[in-house]
Amino acid sequence: MAMHRLMPDTGTTLKPGPMTVAPPERTVVQGPLPLVESTTSLNAGFVGDLLASCVTHERMGVNLFRFLIANTNNPMLQPSYTQFRGEAEVAVDAWELLITRLGGSPALVSPAGRMTEGVDQKLIESFLAMGSADPLTMELKGVEAVLIASTLCVANVGLLKALAASLPEDGEVRVAMEEAVSSLQGPAEEHLQWAAQMQQTMVLTQAQSKLAQTAGAIVEKVSGKVKDLLGR
Repeated sequence: MAMHRLMPDTGTTLKPGPMTVAPPERTVVQGPLPLVESTTSLNAGFVGDLLASCVTHERMGVNLFRFLIANTNNPMLQPSYTQFRGEAEVAVDAWELLITRLGGSPALVSPAGRMTEGVDQKLIESFLAMGSADPLTMELKGVEAVLIASTLCVANVGLLKALAASLPEDGEVRVAMEEAVSSLQGPAEEHLQWAAQMQQTMVLTQAQSKLAQTAGAIVEKVSGKVKDLLGR
């Protein structure tokens, strides 16, 4: 079962950093992946940190979609956000399964994971400024948040695919990585393509709308035009 909350009570372990201190019983120095270390020439500590970062990004993706579902005022976007949230949860499972198969712990919080969480959290927190923007802008920025997040999802899968390709064929680590790629790649690319197309659709619709150019334009009417287009 995927871990969407990493806290002391969920068995989290930490790699200390320059300004990060952890109790001795929860401290991990290298964050190794035993199978990677024993059967490949890869830097197991680095790969372990990388995978912890990747699964952290997917966990934050679940939070992003949860926020967008709750805050969009366009019912035409709701089904996609709901679908993507479910697929993000499946992605968390896939990354955690890979880490486990390689002998690591899905509950490891690495320095790379902490930085990833911080960056992704800022993306969500940017919507605290939603009171200063009109509804159309907020909907567009929601789509662009998916565009930003899914870009890194696709990049992370690409990194995993490249790591797998660098290993001998039929090796246990390569097989585990390639199976994870097969599960992760399709949904990640679909999210990115959807967000890029939706951004273009929304921008062109508003840019070409004479109503939107009118000083006294009623936002609800423009929103309705975008909604009708998205529903086609």
